[in-house]
Amino acid sequence: MYISVRYLRDRMGVDESLARFFVDREVPKDNAFWKGRLLYIGRGNGFVSIPVYYDLLRRLGVSKEILLAEEHILLMQDIMHYAILAECKQISFQEHLEKIRQLLVARPHNELFMQELLDFLSQPILKPAGRLGMAVPALNRADVFLFILCDIPLSGIQIDNAIRYWYALHSSYLLMDDLVDYAGDKEAGEENSVVELGDSEKGFGHAFKILEENADSLSEINDALSDFLKEQWADLRALFSKMHRN
Repeated sequence: MYISVRYLRDRMGVDESLARFFVDREVPKDNAFWKGRLLYIGRGNGFVSIPVYYDLLRRLGVSKEILLAEEHILLMQDIMHYAILAECKQISFQEHLEKIRQLLVARPHNELFMQELLDFLSQPILKPAGRLGMAVPALNRADVFLFILCDIPLSGIQIDNAIRYWYALHSSYLLMDDLVDYAGDKEAGEENSVVELGDSEKGFGHAFKILEENADSLSEINDALSDFLKEQWADLRALFSKMHRN
């Protein structure tokens, strides 16, 4: 599925030039995250979330020149490469954290936050620690992306808000994926946030409550994105309501 600049701009409120940067970017070679992909931003929340989150950082006051600097984008791509290698068990989770730490050592901006994030991600089970983490471990499974904040000059308030909006945005994507994958994940014994939230109707109810809270948070900074996600959730809610009636 092709994700256009217009789609990102009109439906999710992403700055046009920022959206174009990512949509037009070539797929990096020998990168596990983009392996087999023809488009840099294509189908899948994991790809769409990149320009959407970078736009949230822009809205928090970070210039596009900083966000889209080539050295930073290359680092972000390396972070995603190691994350997928760890997910596919080609390297251990601790090995992937160490490789990311080594990438950041040469580009120190937020060293205290980097250590905070390393400590959080080094837990056997990712439980909330200060401002990091959500109570449902399955909703913390993409938090390695937060390492990009260690490479951007940010004030303490900007980091706080970047973290808060990260969880509002990305836990929404994860919940939507888990709602769609619920039956298959449950049968296969795979990690699924709906199961962790109480399973069946209880889990669905908690999931949609979190989604509504996330929409309220995102409306503070990007009304278009909040409205877009609400539309997606309404379709999912209707689908599950129909399933339960049957």
